[in-house]
Formats: sequence, structure tokens, C-alpha cells
Amino acid sequence: MARGNERELARAKNAKKNAGPQKKEGNPLARNENDAAALEQKRAAKAGKLAEAAAAEADAKAREEQKAAMGGGKKKKKKEESGLDDLLSAGLTAGKKKGKK
Repeated sequence: MARGNERELARAKNAKKNAGPQKKEGNPLARNENDAAALEQKRAAKAGKLAEAAAAEADAKAREEQKAAMGGGKKKKKKEESGLDDLLSAGLTAGKKKGKK
């Protein structure tokens, strides 16, 4: 069976694999300091977002409590339970008279 260019692709892939990791340039201590500073900024941003979300949630809860205290908001209608009589007389009209004499 002919393999076409599979051998060439395999050789190229193997050459990349055996090339090894590329060395990072610069001072390792400086890189660590830069990484730590970036991580601290990321943590501060995340803490800020969490605090903002908590404040928004507390504000929404306070508004809801204020509405409840004032008696505002939508009022729900109570469902009346339909009794058996209501179901049986659903098609009948009340007070219908056949005719007067």
C-alpha cells in the first residue's frame, strides 16, 4: 500500500516533538514578580465584581422589602374553588322564565 505523504508528515511531527520546549527569556525572578502582580490585579478585579454583584443583590432585596411594607406590587387574585353545584349548573341560566300569563 502506498502511504503518500504520511511519512513526511510523521517526520515533521516527530521533529517538532523532539525539538523540546523553548526557553523563556529574561530573569526568572522578574517574571515571577510580574506574574504575581498580574495575578493580584486579576484577584482584585474579581473581588470588585463580586462586591458589586452583592451590592446590587442587597439593593434589589431592599426594594422588594420596601414594596412589601408599602403594600405595593401586583395583587394576586384568589382562586375560588368551584364547587359541585357550580359545575353542574354551568350550562343553566338562572332566573329564566318561560313566559308570563
